[in-house]
Amino acid sequence: MSTTKPRLEQLRQSSGLAALPDSITTGQPGEFGHTVTKPIGQATVDDIAFAIQALNSESSEVFRRLDALRRLHDRSRRAGGLGAELAIDAAMRVEEGSW
Repeated sequence: MSTTKPRLEQLRQSSGLAALPDSITTGQPGEFGHTVTKPIGQATVDDIAFAIQALNSESSEVFRRLDALRRLHDRSRRAGGLGAELAIDAAMRVEEGSW
């Protein structure tokens, strides 16, 4: 039995890349239109680039939703909304343009 660490584990520990996932999804359509998922150890440089693009798109959407939720919360609070009240009902009390 070899005591040599697998290359991926060596890279994770020695290069500050501890957050590297075990696999990636490229966002590119593969067979039957499904996105391609593969182990990180089998990923090409192009696969990594496609995975970055896919994650960037996902993160952009997450930030848009986060911003919208913050704005709804702020608007609801500004209108006097309290914890158990429906946020949309409170937010509707604020007149458009009164921000």
